[in-house]
Amino acid sequence: MPQTIGIITFHCSYNYGSALQAYALQAYLNKNDKKVKVIDFVLKSDFEQYHLFRTSLYKKHIKVFVADLLFFPKNYKRKKNFSKFLKTYIELTEKTYFDSEQMRELNQQFDTFICGSDQIWNLACTRGIVPAYFLGFANDEKRKIAYAPSIAHLTFEDNLIQGLSYYLNRLDAISVREKSTIQVISSLTDKPVYHTLDPTLLLRKEDYTSIISPQKTSKYIFVYMLEYCENLIQYVCKLSHKTGMKIIHISRRGAWKYHHAKNVYGCSPNDFLSYIHYADYIVTNSFHATVFSIIFQKKFCTFKTKHSFSRMVDLLESVGLSKRLYKKQFDISQEIDFCEVNKKLEELKKDSMDFLERSLK
Repeated sequence: MPQTIGIITFHCSYNYGSALQAYALQAYLNKNDKKVKVIDFVLKSDFEQYHLFRTSLYKKHIKVFVADLLFFPKNYKRKKNFSKFLKTYIELTEKTYFDSEQMRELNQQFDTFICGSDQIWNLACTRGIVPAYFLGFANDEKRKIAYAPSIAHLTFEDNLIQGLSYYLNRLDAISVREKSTIQVISSLTDKPVYHTLDPTLLLRKEDYTSIISPQKTSKYIFVYMLEYCENLIQYVCKLSHKTGMKIIHISRRGAWKYHHAKNVYGCSPNDFLSYIHYADYIVTNSFHATVFSIIFQKKFCTFKTKHSFSRMVDLLESVGLSKRLYKKQFDISQEIDFCEVNKKLEELKKDSMDFLERSLK
C-alpha cells in the first residue's frame, strides 16, 4: 500500500506562487509513489479578501464597495481561472474544513501529514497562530513534517512563544524555506531545523511545460510586480523603449498607461507560466516569478521588495545569481551560465529530497 499523505498549505488563494507550490509538492510526492491529497482547509479571515463582494466591509469603507464594482470583471476572471486550475491539477480532500477540531477525522484517512510550503507560519499573514498550519489536528502517532514553510519574522512577541514552541515540538521533522529563519525556529525547539527549497524547485522544466498554455504572443517583456515599485516601472519603460518590445504585465490597476503595454490581470496559473516561458525578458519583484525565470532559463531582473526580499536574496545567492538583483546600470541582456546554475540547484534539490525521504520513513 502506498503511503497516504495529507498536505496543508495556502492552496486556494488567488496567488500564482501559492497555487503552483501546492501543485508542485503534490506532483513531486505523487511521482515518488505516494498517495497525496491537499487538505481543503479555508481560513475564513484570510479568504475574505478574495470574495467578489466584501460586504462585511461596506458599512465602514464605502470605497471598498466602489472598488468591488469597478474591478468586478477582472476579479471574476481571476476567480474563475484559479478555481479551474485548482479543480484540474490539485487533488483535494472530499470535505472542506474550517478549523482544527473538524480536521481530527483526517487521522483516519492519512498516515502522514505535511504542513508547507508558502507563508503558513507568517503570523502577520494568518493573524496569529493557526493550529491547523502546525498540524495541531494530527494525532501523536501520526508522522508530522514541516516542509519549507516561510515565516517572515526574525522575532516573536512573548505571548506567542509558548504556543509556537508547543506546536513545533509535536512535529517529527522540521525544515524552513529561508536560511535566515533557521535560528529563529531553532530557538523554539530542541529538534534540528533544516533548510529546504520551495516545492516549485523540486520539479523540472518538463513538469511545467506539460501544463502551460500555448504561446499567445512573441517578443515581449513580462512584468510581475507584487509590490508597487517606481524604479521597476521606470526600468521597464526604458527597456521597452530601447528594445522596441511590448510589455505584458499583471497589475490590478495598471502601471503602464501607453499602447505598448498589455495588462493580463486575472490570467490563470497556466498562462502565468506560459508568459514566463515565452518571454524575452522578465522583470519582477516576486519570489516565484524569479523561481520560474530560473527554471525556464530566462534573462531576468529581480527587484527587492521593502519587507520580504530575504527569500529572493537567499535563493539567488545559493545558485550564484546575485548579479540578477537590480542595481544601477543593470544589463538584463547579459548571458547567464545556466549549466553552472543547474549544478548548484541540483545539489540543493538533493538536500531537500533527502530531507523528505528521511522524514517520510
